[in-house]
Amino acid sequence: MIIFVLILGVIIIASSKFKGRNEFNAEYISKDSTLPVKGIFVILILISHTKLFFPNALSGSLDEAYVRFQGHIVQMVVAMFLFYSGYGIMEQIKKREFSYIKSMMTKRFPNLLLNYDIAVLFYIVLTICLRREVSFTKIIFALTAWDGIGNSSWFIFVTLCLYLLTALVFSTTKRFTNKRYYIINIIVLTALSVGLALLLKSAGKESWWYNTIVLFAVGFWYSYFKEPIEKFVMKNDLTYIITICIISICYVLSYLHRGDSLLGYYLFGIAFIAAVVAVTMKLEIKSKLLNWFGEHVFSIYILQKIPMMIMQKIGFAQAHRYLFIILSIIITCLMAEAYDIMFAKLSAKIWKPKKN
Repeated sequence: MIIFVLILGVIIIASSKFKGRNEFNAEYISKDSTLPVKGIFVILILISHTKLFFPNALSGSLDEAYVRFQGHIVQMVVAMFLFYSGYGIMEQIKKREFSYIKSMMTKRFPNLLLNYDIAVLFYIVLTICLRREVSFTKIIFALTAWDGIGNSSWFIFVTLCLYLLTALVFSTTKRFTNKRYYIINIIVLTALSVGLALLLKSAGKESWWYNTIVLFAVGFWYSYFKEPIEKFVMKNDLTYIITICIISICYVLSYLHRGDSLLGYYLFGIAFIAAVVAVTMKLEIKSKLLNWFGEHVFSIYILQKIPMMIMQKIGFAQAHRYLFIILSIIITCLMAEAYDIMFAKLSAKIWKPKKN
């Protein structure tokens, strides 16, 4: 399976440009520049989920290499999504203040939930077609993202909760005229994020439900301190190399202790994010293919298991696992494109811009 990761690596290298001496990618964290990064990680998620359908069929050095690679990165495949989301929301809050918080609850939150629930309906129909039993309670839990019916749900549930916490914490923004008050909000949001993680852990949820939650708040912190960070790191190549060395040491140390505690895993996640951000400060990725994946993250994430479940049912996954991976990627991409076109039209009708 490592061959698919190597192909992805070739695509990244072929579409990347390394900045010259004392030059940096000033747009490293802009919407356009983060798209290919998101695309890279959603592809890794797609590949990793195919393995779930033939866990006992992996053999040989190539498969073993992939297992080791996945064992290293594990939940970090979602780290940048949480970080970029937190950063983007904080940037919008700084620009639009309370009006953005209001739009989060009147559009962003319900839009995400509706998008998710429509996809869940597809899984309900598929489950019935595959003659699998599903209770009414499980369906209700699936529609709230607390559970799934074959689909992945934890990331959506966590995202919805983080939106609510953000709205709760920053609802007082309209009263603040001094931007230094934002740091109080960010501290509270961070504390509530940790509280949410502990709550999910106590509820018996698997570790991936809560071991990356705080990385959303890290995006807020980065937005707040971005200017002094960039001023130092992007001053020249010497300060950049010093930063890379510090990040590398922190990465290795945090990786070695990531299993010690939840805090240890959070520190590893922060080091991972720092490494990716630092690399993109020098490396500019321009790929239409990766951009496309970055634009369709949600639909790929939520729909990917539909073709996988069907091919598993007919025995194709076990008999032709590499062809299964290729077909899963192709079919998921086709479904994602069609789904996003459909939902964009529906969303536009529901949330029409108000006329003056």
